[in-house]
Amino acid sequence: MRHLIQRTNIFIFCFLIAFSAFSQDSLFIKGHITGSNTGNLTLALSDIVVTPPVSLTTTTGKDGSFSFVVPASKLTIYRLYLSGDNFIMLLLTGQNIDLELNAEKLNLNPVISGSEDTRILYDIAVMSSAYDKKLDSLNKAYGETRGNEQLQSRIPLIQSAYEQAVNEQKSRIKQALTTYPASPASLFFIDKLEIDSDLGVYSQVADGLFSKYPAYKLVTDLKSRVDLEKELQPGKPAPEIILPDKDGKPVKLSSLRGKIVLIDFWASWCSPCRRENPEVVRIYNRFRDKGFDIYGVSLDRDANGWFGAIEKDGLVWTQVSDLKYWESEGAKAYGVKAIPHTVLIDRDGKIIARKLRGKVLEDKLEELLGKD
Repeated sequence: MRHLIQRTNIFIFCFLIAFSAFSQDSLFIKGHITGSNTGNLTLALSDIVVTPPVSLTTTTGKDGSFSFVVPASKLTIYRLYLSGDNFIMLLLTGQNIDLELNAEKLNLNPVISGSEDTRILYDIAVMSSAYDKKLDSLNKAYGETRGNEQLQSRIPLIQSAYEQAVNEQKSRIKQALTTYPASPASLFFIDKLEIDSDLGVYSQVADGLFSKYPAYKLVTDLKSRVDLEKELQPGKPAPEIILPDKDGKPVKLSSLRGKIVLIDFWASWCSPCRRENPEVVRIYNRFRDKGFDIYGVSLDRDANGWFGAIEKDGLVWTQVSDLKYWESEGAKAYGVKAIPHTVLIDRDGKIIARKLRGKVLEDKLEELLGKD
């Protein structure tokens, strides 16, 4: 009997050790799905930074209950879904999470326990989506008004209301992000703001998140973007670009030093770029004899398309491209995420301003080089 008791105690001791290790290395995502016919539903769970996506699946019990066991980590962001458009994002930061979800729409008023960051995410989402609905409604009203001559007097009112709603939404998002700068929920809303005009908010969020989650990919990506943006502020040295021209000869941006230079990021497939090219040609011809030049960086991937656009649009200034599309080394150096995109640099190779186009660019050149 004594040996039996000893063996039993050893078994319990080993079980407790194993359970303790398991609990330290794993987290539970569990909860209930409410609504009609909630039993035998297939739920899938995937980590949003893993590519290609890898999903865990489970089937709900008769009462709509479900559970997942996932590896414990300092931060993981999961997508829990019944279908492609019926999902909820979950932010796990080292704690188990318990959920009460609606089968018709998982992210509709979820009851969340164990993840303050997920609650923050959906609090901000509810606020922001209310503005999105208002903006959609105003867009629809604008379209209807434009097609009706009798209602066109309302256009200025609709435009004013739209601008006000956009500004209010951004203001509310800024307030939320600066209230919770170290919450991973901020990652879902930071791009509602413009990094150049809202660099202070971006910096606060990037620094807050990086201090807590320095190894998480989305955090390090954001930190890198903010660090690059700081290096692209007016007065900073313009990063060097060395890319091949049409003949394959490498041309340095710095070879144009001594002139006021516009770096023009564009592509033959970019309709807004092509529509703007005649204006760029006009401005170039007006100021070229005053010490102005252009360094065109194409985000093309087809050489023939690039060559054809240069000839058709009459782009006689320096043109370079590595034909790497959005992976262009030039675009990476300047954090270009959309085109057309411009950077104006001075005779010493320092950044004057970015995103100047049309009349704003022409006015700046008049200021720097004088009028005719």
